[in-house]
Amino acid sequence: MSTRASENFNEIMRFVRFITSCVGFDVYDPNFHFSAVTITVVSLISMYFIFTILTIAKEFHGNWMFMIQASAMSGSVVQACAKIYMGVSSVETVSKLYVQLNQNYTHFEKEEDARYSMALLRSCHKLRRFLVLVGISYMVGALGMIIVAVLASILTGKLYLIMHFHLPGIDVNTEWGAWATQALHCVCIILGGLGLYTGDMIIIVYLMQSFVYADILQLKVDHLNALSENQDSTEKQLEASAQLINIAKWHQTYTRFIDQCNDMFSVLVSVQVTTSAVCIVITIFSLLTSDWIGGYCYFCVLVPNMYLYCILGTILENCSEKFMYEMYNISFYNLNPSQQRFVLFMLAKSQQPGAILLLGVMPLSVSSALQVTKSIYSITMMMARFLQK
Repeated sequence: MSTRASENFNEIMRFVRFITSCVGFDVYDPNFHFSAVTITVVSLISMYFIFTILTIAKEFHGNWMFMIQASAMSGSVVQACAKIYMGVSSVETVSKLYVQLNQNYTHFEKEEDARYSMALLRSCHKLRRFLVLVGISYMVGALGMIIVAVLASILTGKLYLIMHFHLPGIDVNTEWGAWATQALHCVCIILGGLGLYTGDMIIIVYLMQSFVYADILQLKVDHLNALSENQDSTEKQLEASAQLINIAKWHQTYTRFIDQCNDMFSVLVSVQVTTSAVCIVITIFSLLTSDWIGGYCYFCVLVPNMYLYCILGTILENCSEKFMYEMYNISFYNLNPSQQRFVLFMLAKSQQPGAILLLGVMPLSVSSALQVTKSIYSITMMMARFLQK
């Protein structure tokens, strides 16, 4: 692993862009266009909806519960559509922010103060760890759904489908038809998991950069405090004033960054949290009313899937609050009157910390996820009582 922060960040981004290229959505490229892989992924999504509707139409008579059970994974497909829309519609913004982040790492690692490089390296470590954890959750969930269903089918001699849809014209009650359907389900699960991970990586990469902005601001404030302790000469006063302006510009850069992230991600995070919550309820219903054995693994994917963006939102909130607190850490009484008035102006601007909005109403945070979890619990208990009657 390289000791330079910019090289660390570029290594991470090479991995991210490799994964996004595997599903045909390397939106970090400003010249992004649809490829054969992109068309294949979009075709599989369309195929899922068509086959699911046809299967529901075939199985609905005499088994109304199947319609609900077959909708269990629809939420993840809706999430995939939302991520595709977000990526394709925001190619220019995604690529520009990518260049901006690269410039941050390249610029600040050259600072004489070694703490800048250490802060950037810590950010890379957190980003790498977060990406790995999310990747493992998707991999375990996808492979678990496949392995559990296949092993149960082999050991019991009874067919346990990975997903709910059937292939038109193929009888799943025959051995050949059953394994042909399972094979297509495997392809859909693997590409689906990879596609969802791709969309998540874009949000993770950008929102985790809030650590960089907050840590750099702290170092800038420390430098200002050191300058403000001795302003005997006009030259030193000008240097302190220049550092104040530098801090204000950095705060404006961070504010614009959050606004751009909110514009890109607000719809996506709303779709992800709401569809995950609905799918959790439907999956619990399916587990109570059917023998969908892969649903247990799918449930283990849905829960972290719902909390993922809320955790990122909390990280963003904490970093925005750190911006406000660092403004209060400025040695106010060591500054001259004009500098003090400037600090008061920055304090007023920092009172409204940046945040991603969920459904355009509440800030995206873990507390919001807990409120959703309470609603899921209430609905689940009501559903359980209904099934007992």
